[in-house]
Amino acid sequence: MIAQALALSTAFQLTSAVASVGRVKTASYVASRRFNALALGAVASDFALKYLCTGGIDFLVGLIVFVVLTARTLLILGVSKIEESTLRRRIACAIAFLVCATASIASQLYVSGALRSMTLLPLLGIGLGCLGEASNQMFVRRRYVLGMGCIMAIFGLSTNAWGLVFKNVVSDVGATLYAVIKYRDPPLLTEYVRRDERAAGRLALHSSSARCSGSVDMGSRKTA
Repeated sequence: MIAQALALSTAFQLTSAVASVGRVKTASYVASRRFNALALGAVASDFALKYLCTGGIDFLVGLIVFVVLTARTLLILGVSKIEESTLRRRIACAIAFLVCATASIASQLYVSGALRSMTLLPLLGIGLGCLGEASNQMFVRRRYVLGMGCIMAIFGLSTNAWGLVFKNVVSDVGATLYAVIKYRDPPLLTEYVRRDERAAGRLALHSSSARCSGSVDMGSRKTA
């Protein structure tokens, strides 16, 4: 029984690793989504097997999280209108995060009556991933995906989910860093400075317009 479970777990992890490589290699968006769905499904299956064999809470949370992520990816593949609308995409992200958070916390409290700090990592990772998906700016997406990949890799290491570790290191962290270098994304601090400068410019323009409007009103009163 143990040997069979180990063989199945290895198969799931290899499937996730191969699908992650396929996701990075393909130039097709649809094929990339399909490979991602396969990788997520394999990770979910690995967590399901580990939970059935050990009953560990970490494995239960991993199972819930990756079942939801797999279902969300399949939904996006099946309903193309979700990707075509920013609002629909953001709603799908919010629903996925809420379902993961609610189900993960409720299941832990029901099974053990307590929350493990390690199980909060995948929820944080999903939150970053959803924030990235909700953005229309690719460099913002890449930053959130990079953070998500690092956090999920840590969770994978803590649960010996090597397929998950490989997936995040290759298709999330590695591919994102390559894209950051390729497209010359601005440093994070530089972007914050630019935002402050734009905000200061808008404030100065608003103040100048208000002063001009006040001067015109005073001139009109004197003329009258």
